[in-house]
Amino acid sequence: MLKQSQRKYLVGVVAIFMVMGLHCCVEPFTPEIKKYSDLLVVDGTLTDELGSQTITVSRTSNYNDAKYKPENGCTVTVLDDQGNIYAYTGKGNGKYEAEFYQGDLQYGRAYMLRIIANNGVVFESDYQTLKAAPAIDSVTAVFEPKITVENPEGFKGYQFFVNTSDLSGNTRYYRWRMEETWEYHAPFTVAFMWDGTMHDFSFPDDRSTCWKTLDVPGIYTATTRDLSADILKNIKLNYVNTETDRLKWRYSLLVKEYALSAEAYEFWNGLEKQIQQTGGLYESQPYMIKGNIMCVSNPDEVALGFFSASGVSHERIFVNPPPVSVPEPVCLGDTITPRNPIEEYPESAYPVYLYKIPLPFGRYMKAASERRCFDCLERGGTNIRPDFWVY
Repeated sequence: MLKQSQRKYLVGVVAIFMVMGLHCCVEPFTPEIKKYSDLLVVDGTLTDELGSQTITVSRTSNYNDAKYKPENGCTVTVLDDQGNIYAYTGKGNGKYEAEFYQGDLQYGRAYMLRIIANNGVVFESDYQTLKAAPAIDSVTAVFEPKITVENPEGFKGYQFFVNTSDLSGNTRYYRWRMEETWEYHAPFTVAFMWDGTMHDFSFPDDRSTCWKTLDVPGIYTATTRDLSADILKNIKLNYVNTETDRLKWRYSLLVKEYALSAEAYEFWNGLEKQIQQTGGLYESQPYMIKGNIMCVSNPDEVALGFFSASGVSHERIFVNPPPVSVPEPVCLGDTITPRNPIEEYPESAYPVYLYKIPLPFGRYMKAASERRCFDCLERGGTNIRPDFWVY
């Protein structure tokens, strides 16, 4: 499924590329983008994985008020070419989920998506045949510089690559999505807590080490249709630079490989190209990327997105810290003294955590800092080590 960061590409793709002409050298103009607002956006990939699967339905928003607009209250079903119907249940925020069991998802069987929007309008996809994805041969990482327009001096970091092949020659069209997980630490150990009264304090569990997992934004596709063999080597995936602390302790990338139909590849590859374009209006003319979601009751009504059926394979890689320094978020200590008493902290800052600064002869001073500097959970991760995490 597309996640929030990737969904934005679909939600705004039409309006964003139309306004590129505002800065052309001929004559500025205000594009007519009203007709591209409130379009149905479908984010759905049916995979061969058992368990819960999600389809997201939303609406495009106005260019001047860009935001995610979930479409709740829809009736969402997937149908196969054998007459089976799989109903999805609304979970809120435009998300619909269904459980798939052994025997529901079979290679060679075709599946289609039907959505009855909350206004009663019916949308359907064409049928997509589920095919197996070949195993990923390997995922590699190379520490190398990367020069960009924004940073001509270049970043330092890890460039990730994928290698894959299908000896049967049946795949040909590929897409990859990634999920990154990294370890990070809170630099200070809490010893006291101030909430109007000073307390000796420690957390009930370990808050010094956490792990955070996010979907990697971007679209990554490739095809072997013009090659004699169905083999891809050193296809570039994401780049992780040393400007953040992702690489400070340990980093892992989970790569998911999808076997696409030719139609699905054209959709995702076209979207990938438009996202990557940075030139002016006349360098490469933008265009409407046609998906396979059609309005049954009104063929002229436009919908965005592509429903596909795809096998998926996985490969995970770990990398250790790079051979250069990696910054950590800045944590400054506010030393508590008679001239800087703890009582000056407002109630809105409670609880205030403090650590010890050792002094000679077993003495110490107290210093306060931001909560994130003591509690790694404050940065949105978890302090439960993932089952797949290894050192």
